Amino acid sequence: MRTGRYSYNAQQRSIVRPIKKVQKLAEGFAQNYDCAVICHEKKEIVSEAMMTVSAKEDIALAFYRACNIVFAQRGCTKLVNVSFLWPEDSEEAFMAELTGYIAALCQKEAVKLGLVTASVSSFVQKAVISVTAVGYANADLTDNDDKNQNKTLQAGSTLCMAGHAGMAGIGLLAAYGEDALTKQYTQGFIRQAQQFLDTLSIRPVKEALEDIDACIYPIQEGGVLNALWNYADGIGAGLDIDMRKIPIRQESVEISEFYGINPYLLMGDGACLISSMQPEKVCAALAKAGVSCVVIGQVTKENARVIRRDDEVRYLDKPAQDELVRIRK
Repeated sequence: MRTGRYSYNAQQRSIVRPIKKVQKLAEGFAQNYDCAVICHEKKEIVSEAMMTVSAKEDIALAFYRACNIVFAQRGCTKLVNVSFLWPEDSEEAFMAELTGYIAALCQKEAVKLGLVTASVSSFVQKAVISVTAVGYANADLTDNDDKNQNKTLQAGSTLCMAGHAGMAGIGLLAAYGEDALTKQYTQGFIRQAQQFLDTLSIRPVKEALEDIDACIYPIQEGGVLNALWNYADGIGAGLDIDMRKIPIRQESVEISEFYGINPYLLMGDGACLISSMQPEKVCAALAKAGVSCVVIGQVTKENARVIRRDDEVRYLDKPAQDELVRIRK
C-alpha cells in the first residue's frame, strides 16, 4: 500500500462498507469521507487529522487540517482533543514544547483544548499526533446517503478554487530545507515561502460564504489533483478543469523546480474547492474578504474527469502519493 491517506474509493471498500454490513447508521447521523455529523439538539461535527511530527509546523498542519473539515461543513470548531504517540528516544523538553504550541494555537483560534493524552511506544520511529476537532454545523447534513449530503454539488455547477496550489507543502519545504534553499534563493524569498504556513485556515472562506449557496471542499494531502479526484468520487459526477486556471504562487513554482516535484500533488491545506451555481457571488465575496478565488472548471453529468491545458486534453489520474511524503522518505 502507498503511504498517505486512503482515497475515497478505498475508504468506501475497506472501511465504510464493512461497517455498514454490521450496523446501520442511526437516525440523525451522517458519515462521509472527512467527518461525521451527529444531530440531536445541535448538529455536531467530528473530524480527525493524524500526522507524523518533526517540528511545530507539523502540529499546526494537523490542527488546521482537522478544523478545516469542520469549517468546510459550515460549522464552527469549538474544541479539539489531542493524542500524542512518542518514540522511546523522545526528549521531554521537545514534548513539552509541542504541547505548549498546540495550546497556543487553540488560544489564537478561540478553540478550547480538551483532552490531551500521550503514550510512548517502541514500535514508532517518529512522533505521531492525532487531532480531533469538534464543532457545530449550520446546515442540515443528516442524509445517510453520502452522495446526497451536499445539495449544491450538482452537475452544471461551477467549480472555483480559493487560495493557491501546494502552499502548505511549499511552506514546510521552506522551513525544513532553508539551508539547502539559501544556495539558490535569497532569505527574503525563503521567508516569503515560509509565511505560507500562516494561511492554513479556511475559516475566512467559510465566513465570507455564510449567505451564499456553495459547498466547500478543503484541499489537503495530495494537493489539488487528489482533491479533485476525491471530490468527484464523493459526489458521483465528472469534471472539466482548465489546468492553466489553477492558481499557483511563483515561490511554489520555483521551489518545486528546485526539488523536482509536482506542486499540484503537494499538500494544499489553506486552499479549497468551492462548488456553486453562483460563481460570481462566490468570487466577489471572497475578494471582499481578501481571499484569492478563481473559476477553474465545471461539474459535469458524465463520469469523465477531464483536464485541459490549451489544446491538450487528458484525464485526471487516480490519487497519487503526496510529493512531500515522497521526498521526505
